[in-house]
Amino acid sequence: MPATVAVDALVYRSDDVAVSVEHLKVYPNGFTINLLILMNPHTADRQIGMMRGGGIHRMPRVGVRFSDGKSAGQSTAFRGGGAMAKDDQGIPTEPILGMAGGGGGTGGWHFGIWVFPLPPDGPLEIFVGLPPAGLDETSVTVDGALVREAASRADVLWK
Repeated sequence: MPATVAVDALVYRSDDVAVSVEHLKVYPNGFTINLLILMNPHTADRQIGMMRGGGIHRMPRVGVRFSDGKSAGQSTAFRGGGAMAKDDQGIPTEPILGMAGGGGGTGGWHFGIWVFPLPPDGPLEIFVGLPPAGLDETSVTVDGALVREAASRADVLWK
């Protein structure tokens, strides 16, 4: 079971949309970034199509930069599984991101973004963009030491 690191950062707000990095769910080997996108109920009829249709270009863009300078996400080149740097055991040596679920409707959406591996101690920058809502890019910083400490509290259910 994951341990939670509260972030509670409202990273964007307009008359129509609010974007928040709510929390991180931390596991022994990585974590999910949990985003919440809320729609103003008074203007939802104008915004209803913002997240529907149009494919990947309507999804939130998310990236990370670790304190050691390693990064992954929207602004870094996708190298694919075969071209990704790996150690002798086949474990990636660079951070990787992937969608970890999501959903929503008229009032808003939740998204989870899986990040591997755990960050080193120091600042962990999380970048978020949502161009259909007018958010090109913003960021929030979390202490990597808090993430690593939370990983020590996560329970492995099955081995």
